[in-house]
Amino acid sequence: MISLMKRFASLALLLALCFLPSTGMSQGLGGDLFQGLEGFDGLGGGSSDPNLKITASYVVDPSGTHGQLHVTATVGDGWCLYSTTQPKGGPLATKLKIADAPAITALGTFVPDHKPKIVPPDEIITVPQEKFYKSVTWTAPFLLAPDIKPDAVNVKVLLNGQSCHDRGTCFPVKGEAVAKFDGVKEVPLDKTLVAEKQDPAPANTGTTPTDYKLEGVIGDYKSASGHVVVSGTYAPTKVAPGDQVTVSLTVKPSGDYHVYAYSPTDSTLGYKSTQIALSEVTGWLAMQPTTDNPVHEKEFAPGFDPILYHEGATTWKFKVQVPIDAKPGKYPLVGYLGFQTCTDATCDRPEGVMFEGIVEVGQSAAVTESAPLAFSKSTYNKAADRAKITHAAVQEPGDEPAGAPPVRGGDKPEMTDNADAPPAVIADGKNLEWTVLNQPESSSLGWILVLSFVGGAILNLMPCVLPVVGLKILSFVNQAGKHRGQVFMLNLVYSAGVISVFLFLAVLSTSLGTIVGLFVKPEAGASDGLAWGQWSGNVWYILGMIVLVYTMGLSMLGVWELSMPSFLGSGSVAQAANKSGYGSAFFKGIVTTLLSTPCSGPFLGPIFGYTLSESAYITFLVFGFIGLGMASPYLIIGINPRLIAFLPKPGNWMIAFKQAMGFVMMLTVVYLVYTMEDKWVVPTLTLLVGLGAGCWMLGQVHTLEHQSSKLSTTIGAFAVSIAIGYFAFNYLVEGGAETIAWDKYTQSRFAELEADVRARQSAGETVMVDFTADWCPTCKLNYYRAINTDKVAAYVENNGISPVLVDWTTSDPNDPVQRFINKLGFNSIPLLAIFPGGRPGEVYVLSDLLDETTVIDSLNTAHGTSKKVPEQTALNK
Repeated sequence: MISLMKRFASLALLLALCFLPSTGMSQGLGGDLFQGLEGFDGLGGGSSDPNLKITASYVVDPSGTHGQLHVTATVGDGWCLYSTTQPKGGPLATKLKIADAPAITALGTFVPDHKPKIVPPDEIITVPQEKFYKSVTWTAPFLLAPDIKPDAVNVKVLLNGQSCHDRGTCFPVKGEAVAKFDGVKEVPLDKTLVAEKQDPAPANTGTTPTDYKLEGVIGDYKSASGHVVVSGTYAPTKVAPGDQVTVSLTVKPSGDYHVYAYSPTDSTLGYKSTQIALSEVTGWLAMQPTTDNPVHEKEFAPGFDPILYHEGATTWKFKVQVPIDAKPGKYPLVGYLGFQTCTDATCDRPEGVMFEGIVEVGQSAAVTESAPLAFSKSTYNKAADRAKITHAAVQEPGDEPAGAPPVRGGDKPEMTDNADAPPAVIADGKNLEWTVLNQPESSSLGWILVLSFVGGAILNLMPCVLPVVGLKILSFVNQAGKHRGQVFMLNLVYSAGVISVFLFLAVLSTSLGTIVGLFVKPEAGASDGLAWGQWSGNVWYILGMIVLVYTMGLSMLGVWELSMPSFLGSGSVAQAANKSGYGSAFFKGIVTTLLSTPCSGPFLGPIFGYTLSESAYITFLVFGFIGLGMASPYLIIGINPRLIAFLPKPGNWMIAFKQAMGFVMMLTVVYLVYTMEDKWVVPTLTLLVGLGAGCWMLGQVHTLEHQSSKLSTTIGAFAVSIAIGYFAFNYLVEGGAETIAWDKYTQSRFAELEADVRARQSAGETVMVDFTADWCPTCKLNYYRAINTDKVAAYVENNGISPVLVDWTTSDPNDPVQRFINKLGFNSIPLLAIFPGGRPGEVYVLSDLLDETTVIDSLNTAHGTSKKVPEQTALNK
């Protein structure tokens, strides 16, 4: 169905290209007539495949303790990858990680071999874009486990990210490569991967004994959800300096629940991977955890990594290295385990536990006895935050690129000098010169000018234009006394008057484009005005084009008509046009072109809008050729006046042709709406309803007798359009950043909703539940105007209120949500229910249209009457 719609839209766009020269102008001097039509694979607009290729290699230092990993990614011409440090809020950053590799105990930060191209932020992408074109090689240091042969390091590199073409096409990409051994080579040791031997903080060095009292309870730990039992051991309990301690952590889900696979950092999408990290009080080195339980895969979404999980009880084991210079005494072995359990239908909230043990270091050999770990409640975020500090297998976008990789338990170190950092780039490039080796093709400009000429010629078929073509030419023939040379000169001067009007429009378009360019920051490397790629991605520019094309299309369909001021029919210009001679012919060309605006204006409006994004000389060429096309009948027939007999005769077919072009304009609107993000579609369609009503009102103005009625109707038309547009873009825009961190319940979780709310309320939490649905406009209005606001979000966060969003879009008769709502005394939504903590079974309910003050007052009342429940920290059995 989508493919059929794209074919239909492609055909409509081809028709628009034939009759609207502006559609073909959108790309300027590129090498393809249809460049810029991203999303229509059959019409060009860039390859649909970034052609991503990944290669990897590594070298090992002669010491055998460390090395460097090199990862090279290449993409096709015009495509780019984004940096590993791409800020959040824009394109997806490239993520590099390695699969389970026991030989590598620590991996540092990936550093590129050259700096990315920085594209400044704009109104759509509000963060800088860091782009790598063609090829980039990342290098990262690593530590080797003891007794590993340099050529036996089996490491697979995984890349995930996004690749975009300069013409606007973007795809999620992923690739993998097995790193090949590239020899033994001296490599500087990255000191951020190893511990400093002299650290002033005893708790972080792991070399000085510390008095530590266990906070948890030794033995099995049952999670808050009741669906998981966590247990663990460590061995040996007594070691010598330089020995290793093996930690085993077992997560045993109940029933159909499963636990997600381990990941070095919380970088998975759609679920929470298992996180294991040492606490800051333990300054020892932790190796990567491994498990013998097989990993199962389940598809998440096309273009994204699959979901990885384990069935049944899963035991992760990892080794902890005791420093060779550790002094005798007792040391705390403390860490965090973060996990999430789910079934195929429902998920528990991510949870965390802290595990603890005491290891005794002495001068004797290790004692092989093991001991159970103590466990106490923690949070998933605590485990994930510690993992970001103690692991560096994945570089998160927006994190500090330097200092992230330490694997010791201490705080994040300061950035150190990197001997292999890419060379510095000259800061001031104003005086640099470049020689372009591949000169751009100019065929597209030729096609643009051809289409502009054809479009101008088609304007002569409009009802306001065609009837006067023959009359003007005959008048010139009579003036010249049928002298062929003078007839041609009169037609030539008349054509110059026609073209002068279009050149004046070019001046307006260029000036307006320059003025707008002063207020919108241009993309790096852009010349005149704004770069096309930035215009085509600017939602407000697209919206402006939609408004322009739609209203002009309504004019062509006869809903309303453009009218020219009455002074154009009088005054000095009109008087000069009524005389004879070459001067008269020139002014006749100007006046005739202006008076034809009610028919030609709907075509020229979109062209005027499109040329805002073009350089000045292209704008002048386009408008000049449109004028030349419109004047072409006068030039051709001026050479041989007998050709006037071949002009089409005026008739009703001209009205039908004009209206048919109106439908082509509407198809152009469909294409423009297609290029917008989903969140702008509904507001834009609503705005078009308001514009339609306003244009209809303008169309009724000529039927009114009194001037006051005409004025009030005109003002009313603009007021209606503006009011509906204001409402649409202030209350109907969806998909933006959510102010409140909602716990969302969809149909798969409806059965647990009521029990979950009661459990949270019983545990002392105040719960705010917003029942909403896509088919409920009042729900949406409440959400954006009264609930999901900055003030409500601040109150929710500051007072520890649990926000729950119930999406009841796919409701079934007598489903759990319906029964829950009925118990609250209602049958329908909108509904906002606030359950005070510690008072099970009691609730405050708000319905119908809400405002922000009412919501905050109700939250304050509910929270003020809540009862605190002592938090349980011991094991419940």
